Amino acid sequence: MKKLIAISAVAAFATMSFASGGPSTGSDDLRAELEQLKKEIAELKQAQAKINLKALKKQIREIKAHDAGDNIKWNVDFRTAYDIIGYKYASGTSDWNQIFSNRLWLGMGFAPTNNLVFKGLLSYYKAYGQMAGAKQGFNYFDWIVNETPNPAGELRVKEAYWLYFGESFLGADIPWTASFGRRPATDGLLASYREDQNPKSPLGHIINTEFDGASFKFNLEKVTDISGMYFKLCMGRGMTNANVRYAAINQAPNGTITVSSFKGSEYTKVPGAKTVDLAGFIFVPYDDGQYSIHTTAFKAWNLPGLITQTMNVYDMDGNPNTRADQMYMPTSFQFGPTGDMYGAAISLLAEGIGDGINDFLDDTNFFVSFAWSKTDPSQDASSVQANIINAQNGQNIASVNMPSQIGMLGSTDKKTGTSIYAGINWPCQLIDNARVGVEYNHGSKYWRSFTYAEDTLAGSKLATRGDAYEIWFNKELIGKTLTAQVRYTYMDYDYTGSNGFFGDGGNPIDTDSQMAKQMGALEKAQDLRLYIRYRY
Repeated sequence: MKKLIAISAVAAFATMSFASGGPSTGSDDLRAELEQLKKEIAELKQAQAKINLKALKKQIREIKAHDAGDNIKWNVDFRTAYDIIGYKYASGTSDWNQIFSNRLWLGMGFAPTNNLVFKGLLSYYKAYGQMAGAKQGFNYFDWIVNETPNPAGELRVKEAYWLYFGESFLGADIPWTASFGRRPATDGLLASYREDQNPKSPLGHIINTEFDGASFKFNLEKVTDISGMYFKLCMGRGMTNANVRYAAINQAPNGTITVSSFKGSEYTKVPGAKTVDLAGFIFVPYDDGQYSIHTTAFKAWNLPGLITQTMNVYDMDGNPNTRADQMYMPTSFQFGPTGDMYGAAISLLAEGIGDGINDFLDDTNFFVSFAWSKTDPSQDASSVQANIINAQNGQNIASVNMPSQIGMLGSTDKKTGTSIYAGINWPCQLIDNARVGVEYNHGSKYWRSFTYAEDTLAGSKLATRGDAYEIWFNKELIGKTLTAQVRYTYMDYDYTGSNGFFGDGGNPIDTDSQMAKQMGALEKAQDLRLYIRYRY
């Protein structure tokens, strides 16, 4: 283009000079140069006309998009929190503590094609400083490992999965997706409000647990003409029965190494262990963007729990022949499979109340949810060693082996539990760019949820067998980049075992009972949290 302008200027100057009537000497040469310049200008104009600027711009955009698509896109979510945790026990004693913690989520995404996406999330969650009681144990249990402040503050994989998008399913106008990997299975719908983030896959009332698995979603809106309808199959494995490498070689704390087998086989089945699997569905029959209905149902197999191995049987009147006044207190347990469980939930959600009544109601969210659980205990026979003790003088009356069966939630019978969960949140009228939320839930005696990874250090409020109350305040400090939260959670337990697993450790004992007092069972729990959160 610059060359064309320069030649045009020279040609124009030459034309002006020739037209001015200068001397004829060399005029033929000047005319020849002028003709040559005109020819070059014509050729340049012709070449420029052949350039397709739209196609060139499109090609540049495609190159930029390709270069960008060849790189994983990262995002950061960093939270510093201060928790004041308090517990009150049935014995009348209490515990309090204050904990500073850092949580870092490094999110990643990559889309090599328009219909295939990879998503990942790395997690670091650690209390400030070295933990005095640092040990592995259940702190590293796979269902909760990224929602628990870990002693060493490792960077671990919280999510890693690929997602395929299909335009039609078996020829029908049903858009669908398929996904395998470490699932986005925490902070689902309803629980997502207080967490101040977009909801992830499960229905937060009954499932909030990390697991590995797969999902298949089918969008039924086009074939049914019902707004937002979809059906989603979900499958996961919570525990494998495989042993670890070199499991036969063990090292004691004093450094002594023992070898229990010289077979050399790896990843064989652990004796007595079973795989823990879950399969179910999510069905949304209606969602118009304001009002929606969400349902889920599932079955879980071979759920783990504490199985009583030994116990003390306290005879309250000193007469071992009187069975009605005996009190059973387990003293040692084994962790193993206890049976299966069914679960289901239905949630009604309004994201905006009414139709244009006022701005406040337009931006108010309300939900109510009902959930149900039912155990199906294993019928495997076992025996329990029991010491029968005179409760009046503490003397051991007898020691016997009592026949027993492995049960769930302290019973060999099938037990049904229920839970209700309601909440409302609205824009704060006194402070700009802030929201206030109030939530309540109640669980029955045998209620059992899969909410082990719920982000409350004092324990899962949604697992409460009793009443739980919560109020939270979320504030944007610098848009969504820097936010703050103040949250208070209070749990009043009617029965023990709310945060237990599925065996005898989940046995519901009335917190007002004499047994609960002797056990020092947890009666109330509370957690006041303040955090600052950076997201980009």
